[in-house]
Amino acid sequence: MGTSDSLLLPPEWRSFRTSIDLPTAIATGGTAIIVGILVLGIYRAMEMRGAFVSGVYRSRATWSTLLMLVIIVTMLDNYVPFPSSGILYLFGLVFVNGGFIALLFVIVAYADRSVLVAIETDFFHRDTLSWSRVRWPAAIVFVTFVIGLNIGGALLTPDEQSSLLGILINDLFFLVVAGILGYLTAALIVGSRRSADRALRRSILLLGLALSTLVLSIVATSFLNPGTLPYVIVQQGTGIVGIYLIYRSVMSLSPLGRVQKEISTSFSHAVLTRAHT
Repeated sequence: MGTSDSLLLPPEWRSFRTSIDLPTAIATGGTAIIVGILVLGIYRAMEMRGAFVSGVYRSRATWSTLLMLVIIVTMLDNYVPFPSSGILYLFGLVFVNGGFIALLFVIVAYADRSVLVAIETDFFHRDTLSWSRVRWPAAIVFVTFVIGLNIGGALLTPDEQSSLLGILINDLFFLVVAGILGYLTAALIVGSRRSADRALRRSILLLGLALSTLVLSIVATSFLNPGTLPYVIVQQGTGIVGIYLIYRSVMSLSPLGRVQKEISTSFSHAVLTRAHT
């Protein structure tokens, strides 16, 4: 629309157009898309979990449901208003930090379990990137940094957190998290190629690719200012791609035909059992 066209608009409409906060609009739209994908993914994962016979498949459907549920809670806590002081402020701080900690733990635990499943389903049971020896030291370092950062966030004042030392500690935390998640991503991708189960191979690979988008987001946004347009575009873009990959990871466990086959098998088994009793 040209300048002459914009001059024909009523003053209130011209004011509305110039007052639109583009980063906020993109963030809100991206959140809506992500939540929609997650809600659909939770529904499908629970539906498939009830149809699966294999314990491994049921476990992955359960972990996927938990992961997507925690992601929704963590995303939506930004839209819950809390006062800036008092007991409710402390409750909001615990709620937000607790959701973020829970998200990190569920991601790492699910990815760890996926690597172990890939090793179990490998015909030669190869220890992917020596993960069975690395996992516990990595878990100790991870837990130590997560707890330390949250204690520091609760004890330090906003001025101390924005100081040079506070920024260095925060950057070190995300560097460690990105390193551990990056190693897990590599273990997932390599391990998925070795699994003898075709469906698990694809599911684990897609989970590894989803995790890589989180690592990319952590690294890329560390060089950008929060709230700016580039920051929001990178954050929401990697978020949407990552969440869609998680959804595809769930769906790849069992195509529609396989689900129906397992439902029929379960039904037939129940009928035969009842007939013999």
